[in-house]
Amino acid sequence: MTDAGRAAIRQALATAGTAFAVGALHVPQPFLAVLAAQLTAGIAFAQPADFFKRIAAAWAGSLCGVLLLVALPEQYWFSLPLFGVAVAVGAAGFSKFGGAAILFAMGIGGMFSAGIVHPQMGLLAGSAHAASLSIAVAATWFARGVCPTSERDCGSLPSYWLTGLTGVLTLVTACVTIPTESVVMSIAAMVTSLALTSSGGIPQKLAGGVLGVAVSLVFLTVVSGAGNDFAVFLLAMAIVMGGFEWLAVSLPNNASLFRQGGALFAVAATILPRPEQFLFASWRRMLAVLLGLAVASLIHAAFDSQARGKSPAG
Repeated sequence: MTDAGRAAIRQALATAGTAFAVGALHVPQPFLAVLAAQLTAGIAFAQPADFFKRIAAAWAGSLCGVLLLVALPEQYWFSLPLFGVAVAVGAAGFSKFGGAAILFAMGIGGMFSAGIVHPQMGLLAGSAHAASLSIAVAATWFARGVCPTSERDCGSLPSYWLTGLTGVLTLVTACVTIPTESVVMSIAAMVTSLALTSSGGIPQKLAGGVLGVAVSLVFLTVVSGAGNDFAVFLLAMAIVMGGFEWLAVSLPNNASLFRQGGALFAVAATILPRPEQFLFASWRRMLAVLLGLAVASLIHAAFDSQARGKSPAG
């Protein structure tokens, strides 16, 4: 079997396995766990201890969010800048442990972004998010054991301070536009910022977002017409996720496009599968992800052009 085929099977197992677990356990906002699996399934566990380091990163991010919410309740002039600092320092600290930086960003984003809108409910929701990230780590570890492949090329790492700034500005944007989707928007922006230095950059990320929306709409229409059977949903999700990863590995020059499409699909299509209740929420999540992607892209483009302007060649 080719590397692309093994990568597709690995991605399908990781995402569908995560969806099955969080769906069976009725974890709140299960799409975040599926997104975490989609983002990190292709990143190898270099050492057995990396399994625990990824879980520790998710819970460390969540704990940082708790500390900010408890220490500075409703003091946004202080908590928001400190949130950005925590994102930057935490992501940089966990960056050498594979996908741990992504999980840290998702952990702190899941806790702080939920708590800044609804403080009391946010603590419970943030803890549930951290638990769902642990499920995603277990599913990706199992999938890589069943179908090992070469490690994904993640590109050069970005400025973590820029990722922290992206998290802050996106969270402010979310509170002004779609407060109920602040968690989704901030996480989407931060993980986008962490990946923007990979090949393809902003154009492929934006095109991938549009592709993910289109595929999600077709998927939801077909699944709802199939009677909303959970097994059918999981099988269809596995096929789509595996297809995105197969394309990413087969066409490496367009890998960012297909993986961004898979990320948006993970957020939008994970309704497990109850469109009569969650279909409208899926539309809001699509919009939130696209806004988060746009904010991250604009910030990255602004600082990148400024850096080129200051270079000797500019």
